[in-house]
Amino acid sequence: MSAASSRALALSLGANLGIALAKFIVAAFTRSAALLTEAVHSTADCGNQVLLFLGMKQAQKAPTPKHPLGRGQAAFVASFLVALLLFSVGGVYSVVEGIHKIRHPELPHHLEWAVGLLVFSFVLEAISLAGAIRAAKAERGRRSLFRYMRESSATELVVVLAEDAAALLGLVIALAAVILAWVTGNAVWDGVGSLLIGLLLIAVALFVGTEVTSLLLNEAPPMGLRAQIRAFVLEDPDVEHVLNLIAVVIGSHRLMVSLKVQFKNQPSGDALVATINGLEQRLRIAFPQIQHLFVEPDRKTGA
Repeated sequence: MSAASSRALALSLGANLGIALAKFIVAAFTRSAALLTEAVHSTADCGNQVLLFLGMKQAQKAPTPKHPLGRGQAAFVASFLVALLLFSVGGVYSVVEGIHKIRHPELPHHLEWAVGLLVFSFVLEAISLAGAIRAAKAERGRRSLFRYMRESSATELVVVLAEDAAALLGLVIALAAVILAWVTGNAVWDGVGSLLIGLLLIAVALFVGTEVTSLLLNEAPPMGLRAQIRAFVLEDPDVEHVLNLIAVVIGSHRLMVSLKVQFKNQPSGDALVATINGLEQRLRIAFPQIQHLFVEPDRKTGA
C-alpha cells in the first residue's frame, strides 16, 4: 500500500473515531436526530477505514498459482463493501430516522452543545479532507477532483475523498437543521436534516459503488494513458505497427497490458525474441504500473 494512502486513511480514521464518540455523547445529551445520524455516519466511516486497510493489505500479497495476477482487486472489493455500508448503515438509517422525527417531532435540548460540536467536527473533517487531497495530488495532476475520482484506480483514496466531502456537507446540513430548530422552536427541522443527510449518503454510496463496480468488471485505464503506451511502442525503431492494445486495471496503480505488434523483419528468431524482451523492459521502466505484460508478434492481415 502506498505511504500517501496509508497516511490519508490513518488521518481519516483518527478524526472519525474522535468525532463519532463526541457526537454520540452530545446526541444523547441533546436528543437531536440530526446529530444522532451524524454519529452513526462517523461510526460507519470508522468501519469503512478499517475495511479499506484490510483490502489494501490483501492487495499487496504476491501472486500465487491460485491467483496468478495477484490480489490487487482486493482493494476494490473492500471499497465496494464500504459503499454498501454507506448505503445501509449510514444512508438508510438516516432516512428512516429523519422520517420518524418528521412524523413525531421532538425538540432537542441544549442545542448550543450540538452547534459547538458540529463546528468542531467540521474542522476535523476539513483537516482529514485536506490530507486526502494532498495524498492524491501527485496522481491527480491538473485534473479536477471529480474527474480524478472518476478515473483513479486508487479506490482507497477515492473512498476517503468521497466520505470526507460527504461528511463536510452532512455537517453543514446538520448544523443548519439544528440552528433552524433552535431559532424557530420547530422540531421538524431536526428530522429534515436527518433525512437530507441520509439522501446525501445514499448518493455518495451509489457514486462509489458504480465506480468500483466498473473496476471489478475489468475497466480499461484512461484513454490518455493507453495512448501514451501506444505512442511509446511506436517510437521503438524495430516496431512498424501496433495492431492491438488491451490494457486492464487489476489493482490500485496496477495494469495488465497485452500488445499485438508488427515488428520489422528480424534476421532470426533469437533476434526477434531479444527485440521483444528489450521492448518489454523499456515499457516496464517507462510505465511502472504495468505489472503483467504480454507482447505478441504478428502481421497485418494480407501483408
